[in-house]
Amino acid sequence: MTVETRPDIFQVFPSNELHRGRFDGDHDSHQVAVIDVGSNSTRMEVLQLTTDYDLRVVSEVKALLRLASRKTKDGRLLPSAISELSRLIDDFATVARASNVDSIRAVATSAMRDATNRDEVVRQVTNDTGIELEVISGAQEAEFGFLGAVFTLPAHDGVLFDIGGGSVEFSFFQHRSLRDAFTLDLGALRVSNDFLNSEQPERDAIMGLRRHVKKMLRASGMPPIAEHGNLIGAGGTIRNLTKIDRETRDHSFGRLHGSVVPYGSLKTIVNGLRGLDRASLAYMPGLNPERVDSILGGAIVASEIAKFFNKKPILVSGRGIREGLAMSGVIEDLPSIEEVRRRSVYALGARFDTWDRLRADRRAAIARKMAALLLDHLDEEMTQLIPHVARLIDTGRSVNYYDRYLHASNIIEQGEIGGFSHRDIGLMSAALRFGGSYSASMSRYRPELKKSDRTIVRRATSILRISDEMERRLGADRYSQIVMDIIGDRFEVRAPELNAWDPKRFAARFKRTFKLDFAVVR
Repeated sequence: MTVETRPDIFQVFPSNELHRGRFDGDHDSHQVAVIDVGSNSTRMEVLQLTTDYDLRVVSEVKALLRLASRKTKDGRLLPSAISELSRLIDDFATVARASNVDSIRAVATSAMRDATNRDEVVRQVTNDTGIELEVISGAQEAEFGFLGAVFTLPAHDGVLFDIGGGSVEFSFFQHRSLRDAFTLDLGALRVSNDFLNSEQPERDAIMGLRRHVKKMLRASGMPPIAEHGNLIGAGGTIRNLTKIDRETRDHSFGRLHGSVVPYGSLKTIVNGLRGLDRASLAYMPGLNPERVDSILGGAIVASEIAKFFNKKPILVSGRGIREGLAMSGVIEDLPSIEEVRRRSVYALGARFDTWDRLRADRRAAIARKMAALLLDHLDEEMTQLIPHVARLIDTGRSVNYYDRYLHASNIIEQGEIGGFSHRDIGLMSAALRFGGSYSASMSRYRPELKKSDRTIVRRATSILRISDEMERRLGADRYSQIVMDIIGDRFEVRAPELNAWDPKRFAARFKRTFKLDFAVVR
């Protein structure tokens, strides 16, 4: 199924003006509850979207309903399932209203699309709860999933696949715009029920499922993925496979969003799962017990999808359809990665009373100016990251002024900032951690960073420390007038406000890292 491409209508506004008319009165945020009735589970999230693209989870509840397995032979959803669905939606709506949401939206996906009595179910749920249940198409599911899953990932082009309980949605995008969407009936619960319904599936059953998935993928008409494109995975199955993978490999950060699972790791996981019965699976590290019945089927589907798309590693999204639904109508198209980064950094900084946006921008401007002159000593990757790190230094002051670099480093690791890869986050965090301790270890950041990154990190740290010191001495109208240049083996800075500053301590570090003298020229 193909989604018609819409024109790019997103416009970038200043932070305090972004779609102001679409928010409530003078408030700069929109709060919505999204109820997602899936084939396996039903979830509700209360999400707050601010004008800086900051999407925060306010509340979440979920229940395992397994609608795909609770149907008659002719495809009718069982009365008991309908009653339980109504009860859950009513309870979820109560939680949502207690959070003072602006609106509640309930949608149903594959299991309800396939139900032969879906219209009857929708009427009963609406009558029982007062909440209108919307059965969305596969194309709509792919569109909402794309908006939610890709928004905060550093991905320009590629394909997103979301493994649900009943179906898999594929969203092809270029330049962060959705181009095509496909839906295949390869959901984890569906294929597990159809092929792997024994206590310990036999080899022939597993091979039969593999052949079925390959056949469906080849017959779908989906285009190949570009060599530079990302293969992005979303949905509960992918998140759970990522948790299993984390039990076998080192990862620097706890967050799943932005993780990478190689094709080889998927193969290893499948081989590990296929040798276990369901009782043993319940004790598998990283596996959610609620997915014991469907994880092997979902893992096989994910593995075959990755193989179909040239064995590309899977970039994991911790977001999906619920986040996309919350943003739909407010944000129509994905902004650039750089814009997402900048706004996301602003949103994280704004959570701390010690952070001042104007000062953060002044420090970033000084750091950017220094980095541009020192480009031959850095690299493009770190040069782009330095202004964002500079903006977040003062978040650490909220914990302790004297260890602010260390605390800001922790905040970057733990905070939700979009548009950055795990490697980006590692570089940013390390640059701040070295600011607090010159002898900080790089081993903390394996496998995202290598020992060879230490030199670049130290150089970034030197720029950040000097930018921080200069910003403290330059008024709001003066920072843009600072003059910098490299003359021979010396980095020179000129500004009247700096004439009394003795940068000796900072110049020593600068000399060690850049092999250049640092001087304030009076």
